Order: sequence, then structure tokens, then C-alpha cells
Amino acid sequence: MKKVIQPFILWLLVGLLAVTAIPIVIAQSTPSSTDSGKAPVTLDGETLFVFTKPLGTISVEERAKNVSRRLQQFADSETLSVDDMNIDIGDTEGVGIPITAVSVGNIPLITITKQDALAATKSRSVLVKEYVEIIKDAVTRYREKRTFQNTIRSLIFAIIATIISLVILFIIQNVFAKINQKLDLWGTTYIQPVRIGTFELIKANQLDNVVHFIARIIQIIAILGLVVAYCIFVLSQFIWTRSLAATFVDYLSKTFQTVWQAFINYVPNLLVIITVILIAWFFLRVSKTLFDELRQENISLPGFYPEWALPTYRLVTTGIVVLAAIIIVPLLPGFNSPAFQGISVFLGLLFSLGSTSVIANVVSGTILIYTRAFRVGDYITIGDTTGQVLETTLLVTRILTVTNVVISIPNSEIITTSISNWSFSSQELNLPLIVRTPVYLGYEVPWKQAYNALIQAAVQTKGISQSPPPFVIQEALNEVYVTYQLSVYVNWEYFKGKSLKEFEQTRSKLHENIRECCQEAGIRIFAPSYEADPTNYGPAAVNEE
Repeated sequence: MKKVIQPFILWLLVGLLAVTAIPIVIAQSTPSSTDSGKAPVTLDGETLFVFTKPLGTISVEERAKNVSRRLQQFADSETLSVDDMNIDIGDTEGVGIPITAVSVGNIPLITITKQDALAATKSRSVLVKEYVEIIKDAVTRYREKRTFQNTIRSLIFAIIATIISLVILFIIQNVFAKINQKLDLWGTTYIQPVRIGTFELIKANQLDNVVHFIARIIQIIAILGLVVAYCIFVLSQFIWTRSLAATFVDYLSKTFQTVWQAFINYVPNLLVIITVILIAWFFLRVSKTLFDELRQENISLPGFYPEWALPTYRLVTTGIVVLAAIIIVPLLPGFNSPAFQGISVFLGLLFSLGSTSVIANVVSGTILIYTRAFRVGDYITIGDTTGQVLETTLLVTRILTVTNVVISIPNSEIITTSISNWSFSSQELNLPLIVRTPVYLGYEVPWKQAYNALIQAAVQTKGISQSPPPFVIQEALNEVYVTYQLSVYVNWEYFKGKSLKEFEQTRSKLHENIRECCQEAGIRIFAPSYEADPTNYGPAAVNEE
């Protein structure tokens, strides 16, 4: 029972807040006005009759307000009976204006003039009798509602309503608890994903979450409706709060009518919005499937490369969303309001002022992607940065250097810088990359011996392709030494899946092998600043030293 009472108290507070606060807020925000010069005379929130003519210099509104105040005074007086009401016929302050005045004790209740009778298309005597009967009935009802017996009866009805509400709340919670258990069971058995062919549009767990969410919303609506109905019923039982309940019911009814009418008027636009959203959603799902297949090379299009799939999907997605927004936004409620237009202009101004560099990077990134300057995994050099491409986005390109430092370079800078791609020729042109290493040897070394030593060093290095074989050229004949250029073909199959560090280690190993092979052949390697040649060089000379 505690699990029912605690939520009931919480929801009761919410319902009381709605019932009491909404009428007060609306009453304060709604300016008071009269309809075409009419002013109602009221008692206990009930309109008895309406004045349409002023009384001398007293306006219609002030006249109705005075009469209502006197009737309230008469109804609250326990010493005055409705049978004590007197009707006096005379003129206004002796100036010859015929009037009929109704009073009780020393309280003047109402004054009826000839203009009032003409406005009601009745004789003055008949109109007065009708008003007197109306006042008697209203005062009698007013006093009966405030009797002790009626208060006790209202209290009993309130207690019964509380018990019934608790029982209904208990039933609602138990029913929805069983519904949730059923939904959990169906989530593993009956609820299946929505598919188009073999393509899964909506997953089973997503559909199950949607069903649970709908059930929760229905439960909240049911509980809130129960609590509001309970509050209205209980407040209407007591005379002190009956007018508040009636006011809330009136506002609630008008609100529902207004909302329903607005919804009916908005249905055509809503149907267009739903249709556009469904079409956009369908094209987004289809495009995602298509570009996933293109990226995985399950589908091929002439002239379309797999690395274009993801950026093209992003561009297509953006285009679909923007096109749908262009159609939907003008159909949204309040689109033509000054507030909506002002916010739109403000946001557009902020975007235009702050997105200049962003747009430049996006355009540059798009150009780089579709010009295929590099791809993810390529070894490239941009300016002073050399490394492996980790990620290419519309804004930046991220490169992993040999020291495991990730460098993000804005695309707007890359587009204006020369790019050296060490992977492109072997992957796209089927031409292995050639790495060249200069070696400086003396003129006394036979060139054939130099060729053999350098080629032997290349053959001993892992990661160097043996077919085609490495080769050596004499690039320059300097004053005291010859510049030999060792050219080797990189075996990219060997480096596939390896890091840039291993590529650099292979280059270092090639240099080590060059030194070892030259030493074994008795060949001395010179530096470019070499000026003199020792008389003896080779293993024998070294041993002698």
C-alpha cells in the first residue's frame, strides 16, 4: 500500500498545482473586459443577470459591481431572510425619473429603470419580479451550500473519492507493471526488427524501447488524468473551492478546444512534414547502405574510388537534411513570428561571422578527398611533417609521425602546400617506390666493385624488393670522390600493416649494410667535405694500426 500512497501524494501535489496555479496565471495574464457594454451581476461565481444600461452617471460595470457586492452582503447575513425583500416604486432623487428599487432591511439591493425594461423588452414590474425571484433562488442556494449537513456530505464524498482514486491508481500501476513484463518477454520473442529485404531498418531492441516509451507515456497520462479529475471533484464538493474548480474546468475546456482546433487546422502541414521526414529518412537509410557497400568494395562504380564513399555519404546526408529542413521549417508553427525571424537572423549572423575558417577548411578537405592527394594509411610528407595518415576529415588531417606524435593539420593549410605521397605510386600506378641513398667513394675504387658492394647491401636488407633488382648510378664526378646513387625498390607487401617506425628502421638497416659491405670489400666511404686520401685503407691497414 505504501507503494501506492507515496506516488498518489506526489501526483496529487502535481494535480493541485495544475488546478490552482493555471487559473491564477491565466486570470492574471488575461485582461478583464466586458462584451459590448454588458456587465454581469454574480453571486458565488454564478451569473444572475446582466446590466446593459448605466444608472445616471454610474457606468454599467460599476453598477453591476455594486449590486454584486450588496447581494454578497445580503447572502452572508444570517439575520435577513429572503422573504424580507421589499419593492419600492419612485423616482430618482425627485427628478421625475421612474425607478423601481429592491431592498432588504437597510441594504439597497438593486435599482431598475425604464431603460433596463426597454432593453429587456419587458415591463418594469415584470422585470423586477423576475430579478427578485432570481435573487431569492440564488441566495437560498448560497446558504444551503454552506449548511453543516452539506459540508459533512461533501467531506464524505471527498473521502470516498480519495479511496476510489487510490484503488484506481493501484490498478493502473499493476496493469502497467504486467504490461511492461509482457513487453520485456515480447522483446526477446515477438518483437522483430523491421527489414527491407536483407537490410535491417530498425533493430529489435530499438523497437522494443519505443514500445516501452509509448507505454510509459500512456501510464503517465492515465495517472495525471486521474489526479486532475480527483482534484476537480474534491474541490467542487466544498463551497470555498468550488469556484476554483469551475474556473479550472472552464480554462481546461477552452484550452482543449483551442488546441484541438489548432491541431485540426495544422493537420495539412503536419502531413507534409511527416511525409518529408519519412522520405528523407528512407533516402538516408538507402544512401548509408549504398555507400557502405561502396566503401567495402562490394559494389563498384566506374570512376568512383572506395575512399570517396564516406565523405560522399556525409555530403549526401547533409544535402538531404538541408533540403528537408528547407521544406519543413516554413511549415513549423510560429515560423512567421517576429521572434522566430529575429532568432534566425541572429544565428545566421553568428554563423557567417564565425565560420569563415571552418568553411575554408571544409572546402579544402573536400577538394583533397576528391583529388585523392592521399588516403588513410598512406605515408606522406606535408611541409616539414612526415608520417602516416590516420584520419581525413572535412576540417583537419591527422598524421602519425615516426615518434608517435599525432599532428593535426588544417585542410586550408594543406591545400596550399606541396604534398609528397610515398604510397600512391605502388598502390595506384603499380609502380614500386624507389628510395635513393647517396654514397661517396674515392676514384681509386673500381666502379664495378662499388656497384657490387652497394647492391649486395641492398639485397641483404629486408623490405627491399628483389624484383625489380636494386641498381646503382654514378650521379656526379667530384674533385676527389665520386657520388654513387643506390636506388632500391620498396616492397610494400612487406610493410603492409607495419608502422612508419619500421619503415625508418629498414632505411637505417640499409645504411648499416652499406657500411658493412664496403668495409668487407675494403672500400672507404667519404663525406662530401673529404679533401685527402690516406695512403693505405682496408682491413690490413686497420690491423696494422
